Amino acid sequence: MSSQPNQSLIDGIRCLQYLVSSGRAIGCRELARLMGINTTRVNRLLMTMASIGLTMQDEQRRYLPGPGIHALAAQAIRGSALFSQALPLLERYAPKDIVVAVGVLWEDQVIYIYHSEPGSQMSQALAGFHMLPAWQSVIGMALLAAESDEALQKRFSSEQWQLLAPHVAQQRALGRVVWHHDDGEVSMARPLGAHSAALAFAGMWQADDDVIDNRLSELHTLARQLTQKPD
Repeated sequence: MSSQPNQSLIDGIRCLQYLVSSGRAIGCRELARLMGINTTRVNRLLMTMASIGLTMQDEQRRYLPGPGIHALAAQAIRGSALFSQALPLLERYAPKDIVVAVGVLWEDQVIYIYHSEPGSQMSQALAGFHMLPAWQSVIGMALLAAESDEALQKRFSSEQWQLLAPHVAQQRALGRVVWHHDDGEVSMARPLGAHSAALAFAGMWQADDDVIDNRLSELHTLARQLTQKPD
């Protein structure tokens, strides 16, 4: 048997992930553009997934996630150690007065599995935030630091790399990222070890050094709680 990766399977999974992440009905041509592959191939993949309920079409023949996605989502949540361990701890211990997020890196995008804002309910925090390009996310910056500068510079434009580089270096040196945004917001993140995810705090405005130090302490404490093995 060949040990080479199955490209059809890879393309199918990518296609489904881009469709689900778009948050709206999307046509084959647009999806093919996003994925960088042939429109005919995307159409064939979507039709195949429609046959097992993972996709469906609207009146304009654009594609949406199908009913099978709900079953897949439930099974994925049940099988995820990160979900099962982290969510009760986040509900109990995460600060309620700032943004708290947990995200994973996928194809230079950050997918948020948890994103709470002050006053929000747990149901709103679960997968309730759109994906962001990794270079625009403090979680992305923290996770991209695991890769080499050479690899990253091939994937990002010079403008994107200019923003990324100091934060990537900060993560490698200190084990966390603190990002001072131009508008006065401060965000911070640190990876969560084996889960290939990161925890972030954001929504802190005009924070001085003492506030940042205190929030970093909270961030590290919560990250340790999320990565401790249950008894």
